[in-house]
Amino acid sequence: MKKITFLAIFMVLSLLAAGAAGLSGVYKVGVSETAPNFSSLNAAFEALNTQGLTGNVVLEITSDITEAANIGLGVNTGGFSIVIRPDADADRTVTFTQLTDNTSPTGHLVIGYPTAGLTQAWADANTIGTDNVTIDGYAVGGTTRRLTFTNTNASHTGARVIVVVGDCENVTIRNCNVINNTTSTSSPFCVGAVVRKGTAIEVGPTNLTFENNVLTALGNNVAMGSRITNSGTLTTVKATNVVYKNNIIQARRRLIEVNYTNNMLVEGNEFIQDQTGAAGTISYGLWTSSGVTGTVNILNNKFIRSTTEEVSGNGHRTVSLSSGATYNVFNNTFAGMDKTKPSTTATNLVYLFYSGVAGKIYNNTFYMPQLTDPSSTGYYAAIQLSGNTAEIKNNIFMSNESTHSNAYFISAVPTPESDFNRFYTLPSNSTHKYVAAFLSLTDYQDANPTKDISSKVVNVTFENAAAGNLLLAGESVQDANLAVARLSDVSKDILGTDRSELTYAGAHEAKLPFISTHNPAVEQTARILRTPEGVLIELDSEALIEIYAMNGAKIESVRTSGSYTKDLEKGIYIIRINGVGTKFMK
Repeated sequence: MKKITFLAIFMVLSLLAAGAAGLSGVYKVGVSETAPNFSSLNAAFEALNTQGLTGNVVLEITSDITEAANIGLGVNTGGFSIVIRPDADADRTVTFTQLTDNTSPTGHLVIGYPTAGLTQAWADANTIGTDNVTIDGYAVGGTTRRLTFTNTNASHTGARVIVVVGDCENVTIRNCNVINNTTSTSSPFCVGAVVRKGTAIEVGPTNLTFENNVLTALGNNVAMGSRITNSGTLTTVKATNVVYKNNIIQARRRLIEVNYTNNMLVEGNEFIQDQTGAAGTISYGLWTSSGVTGTVNILNNKFIRSTTEEVSGNGHRTVSLSSGATYNVFNNTFAGMDKTKPSTTATNLVYLFYSGVAGKIYNNTFYMPQLTDPSSTGYYAAIQLSGNTAEIKNNIFMSNESTHSNAYFISAVPTPESDFNRFYTLPSNSTHKYVAAFLSLTDYQDANPTKDISSKVVNVTFENAAAGNLLLAGESVQDANLAVARLSDVSKDILGTDRSELTYAGAHEAKLPFISTHNPAVEQTARILRTPEGVLIELDSEALIEIYAMNGAKIESVRTSGSYTKDLEKGIYIIRINGVGTKFMK
């Protein structure tokens, strides 16, 4: 009898185990799909949360999907991966329609917390490290954005489209359109993370990446593109190694807000901000707020538009850096600042607010356009220093503001090094300040003989400054007044072009390198000779040879040694050897 009983129990347990076998392989997710596939992401997540994984899982979205309830993916992946993507090179949209907030973590799609826990109070047991999750909007590889996550145009309380919660490692969201349409003002954003302080745990994500997404949040005047925030009072744990790369972010109040993060990369993004007037609130493009540590690299970004309708005494900061990190701000362009309505009190405007933190501001281009309504504007600054701890080198500061009397390039004399910058303000604005309260570069240099001794006043021409395009153009191409020594920290420009040893100030190398008719450094290693067909270059060692037409077109780029020949048509060329340019005529 015992044997029969034990056998029966074993058979039942085996059947239960078989019915709850972990997931592995490729599953389809779409409204017409049936078992073993899923008709919604909610159903797929529920299966993963309850059954677990026995191998890598791919969820392929085969149709547009409407999710009536917010959903959570909270499962120990056990070293395996989960990929969510379209099933083909076709557009797919996931729309969330729940109007009420969750009881536990806020968000439409929560990674690191199971769906079953969203209707309960925050609990340590429900905060599950969900590792190796990728949401990829392009099925076949590449950068096309085919997958959209959005919500309906209504008042979604606490609407946060995709949120990563707690101790999740290696989570990536890329190639997606994420649109937050909510009209609710309860801190809505498109993508972000929550660092969690629970009863017995303190957890935050590691290796969190947002890449090549379009984040759009325009439904109300406090909407944000991305936010990293906290739950509870944190002591030690932070989000670690956070990456924002090649995204396009358009929002109202904040584009990216960062708290409790250690080490971050913000690279190659486009920032577009139109604040429609949240009275009494400072609006930010990129804002590092509380508990940010480590190194934050802000590289090769385009801050295209920064406008505000703010009518009180707060204002707008395109980038605001504070807390305890070290910041490297290299190769960024800043354009499109504007105050579009009159204000009742002084409204401050600044591209880069640098508050008592260490770091370097190298090879950026700041363009200050004419304000639509300069009345009642407080300071209008390229860089507002609070603590004066930044090194400021090789930047371009260009102003087209003709009337505002409280405009600054740099608000205070930097304590560390500041040099090789290029400044220009309209002659008609005799009250525009260069550095601190100095009305001319000469006055500033005379009063501060160790600062900006090699900086110059240079008028700069851009391709289309009004549209945020700050590529050098016209007479600025090969303008020797823009030539500066290349900094070891900035070997390339904003577009990834190698900088010459004698490079351009600002974020861009121009279409043509600087040239020298006599350069001993080149002559020691190479001899440039004319031939009936074109050019012969004799090299003493390996060198990088680049040939440009005078219109900026690159004809050749090759690394070689010995001798090099190239057939050329009659004309004038620039030959660059190891970054040093020489004019050549055929």
